[in-house]
Amino acid sequence: MPSKMRESLPYMRAPDSIGWETTLRCNMRCRHCGSTAGDARKDELDNKQALALCKQFVKMRVGRVVFTGGETLLRPDWRQLGETILEGGVDLGLLSNGWVFERRVLKELKSFCGTSFHVLVSLDGTAKVHDKIRGIEGSFERAYRGTAELIAAGIPCGIITTVHHTNIGTLPKLREQILFDLKPYVWQLQITTPFGRAHSNADCSVSPTDYVKLSRFIAQTRKLARGTGCDVATGDCVGYLGKTELALRDSPWEGCQAGKMILGIQSNGNVKGCLSIIDDRFIEGNAIKDGLEKIWNKRGAFAYTRNFKVSNLKGECRKCSEGKACHGGCSASSISVFGTPHHAPYCLRVMERDTAKRAAK
Repeated sequence: MPSKMRESLPYMRAPDSIGWETTLRCNMRCRHCGSTAGDARKDELDNKQALALCKQFVKMRVGRVVFTGGETLLRPDWRQLGETILEGGVDLGLLSNGWVFERRVLKELKSFCGTSFHVLVSLDGTAKVHDKIRGIEGSFERAYRGTAELIAAGIPCGIITTVHHTNIGTLPKLREQILFDLKPYVWQLQITTPFGRAHSNADCSVSPTDYVKLSRFIAQTRKLARGTGCDVATGDCVGYLGKTELALRDSPWEGCQAGKMILGIQSNGNVKGCLSIIDDRFIEGNAIKDGLEKIWNKRGAFAYTRNFKVSNLKGECRKCSEGKACHGGCSASSISVFGTPHHAPYCLRVMERDTAKRAAK
């Protein structure tokens, strides 16, 4: 089929997963927050618009929608929106910092038990370090205790840890707490991208040494987690296609999936391939004004992933024999450092190669 004809046809599948920033409002001012969450956007979707968006998810037969923020539990109608999505046959996830895990909220979350619903909670180090990053004393304890209560009630809960120079040293101790005490169904580890507040706080950066250390920690932790019921997941910002690739993932990295299998929607309805891409140059349209399905199927949409060519690669990625398969790593990481996709700021394959060269001298 000619390429021009193929590009004009509807995209062949609905998104497997959509991250929906239901509000940018947040009760924390985390030091590594890429989206600089705090105040709600002036043009956030109202209840009527948000419900209409939920119906678009159902109509498109999206696989899963994850509420995120900001702090999504500060949106008064989050439960109504969640019920609408679940009743439409779409799986639902909810990402929270856990600060509002008090009796009423926990009761509301538990009411979803038995549905295709799960909760994800951010824990960014052991208690003292987590609280410093989050800016609220006691935030670790409240999030941890609430998560444990939800798990005991039968709600699947996962943990997401965003790693940078400030907290990387706490990971071994945090691992003991998560794998052998809390016992979530998944623990995802990812690096910080230098957008927003992370860009302004030097201690929230990630050095090459930190990157290698985290990669080794993830590989080791995946082995330790076998038989615990906890899947240790490697963020898309870590890899790629080196000797340790299959120690980090169950299957090899296949390139950034932003706009191909995943989608991000901001609280005002703006659509991006991934919410981690903070740069507004990558907004593809507005789900309310333009229609989500129309944006998804628009000719030329999400070109940086859907229409990738090896000639798009930059820097070290341009010389790499795995460039065709890798696509230059995580788009959000590349854009946050270099302002463009297809140029991985960190790559284990390159680091392994350079280490081997040094050893041969």
